Amino acid sequence: MREIIQTDKAPASSSPVSQGAKGGGLVFVGGQMPRDMDSGMIVKGALEQARLSLKHCVTILNEAGSGIDDVLIAVVYMTDLGQKDAVNQAFKECFGNRPPTRNLVEVSDIGEGTIVEIALTAIAH
Repeated sequence: MREIIQTDKAPASSSPVSQGAKGGGLVFVGGQMPRDMDSGMIVKGALEQARLSLKHCVTILNEAGSGIDDVLIAVVYMTDLGQKDAVNQAFKECFGNRPPTRNLVEVSDIGEGTIVEIALTAIAH
């Protein structure tokens, strides 16, 4: 059975998608844009975008009853791989010495000038 995860503590998508879904022992967090919750705007800079995207992902994980230690894989979409060091720094800050596996994919456009978008898959509880 599938459970839809929605929270007002992370930005809602303008597309017809859920923030997350839980099923089969896993939690799937859809790609999170680095949108400031107060202004609604995309934050500037790869490091701040990676930090905020991860923060939104963790918020949705927490809403699903999971957490940072349950993350199995992250998928990171970037429009500029030359800024990968910023993503690496945000991952170190977020996951410490226990990072999940990660796929890093360069894309031509994410939208709204976004450099980084992150999705996670974690163990469900």
